[in-house]
Amino acid sequence: MSKFKGSGDITRTIILGMLVEGQKHGYEIKKRIRNALGEAADINFGSIYYGLKSLTANGLVDHIRDEPGKGSPERSIYRITPKGRRKLANLLQRSLQEPDLPLHAVEVGLHFMDILPAGKVRDILAERYSMLKERYENALAGEAPADEPSRASFIREYRLYQLGAEVHWLKNLLPKLEKK
Repeated sequence: MSKFKGSGDITRTIILGMLVEGQKHGYEIKKRIRNALGEAADINFGSIYYGLKSLTANGLVDHIRDEPGKGSPERSIYRITPKGRRKLANLLQRSLQEPDLPLHAVEVGLHFMDILPAGKVRDILAERYSMLKERYENALAGEAPADEPSRASFIREYRLYQLGAEVHWLKNLLPKLEKK
């Protein structure tokens, strides 16, 4: 099985998934990504437009027309092709199956943490712990929207478990950093 290729495949999956809902322009895709997936899905416009160009070149998306923008530049409207639907199904299957975890910025920081003074690393991670603990407690206390679709509740629950795991890990790590 091939690996799910980081942000490129994620971006393609999101764009194709958004186009399954209907024809859209790049800015609309960006807005819908943010609304559907929240702050964690902060994909920049360059990636979206590059993705649309690449998907079009590969026959997965059709550029169907240009529309005048409302006080903005002309907007290109896209739709998914049958080939794009097949590719999306493949990408979705791989994204749900792939057990490899993505590399997070905190892992890069941990790898190079010896460059910083030990006390500074501990202070930074203690601040991270406090911030994430508060976020976690607020998320636990918060109520799910009454009209929340099941897929959104699955994402919210997944993020909650991820957040709880990091809070727990940081709580256990901080005393170890004090010993150094």
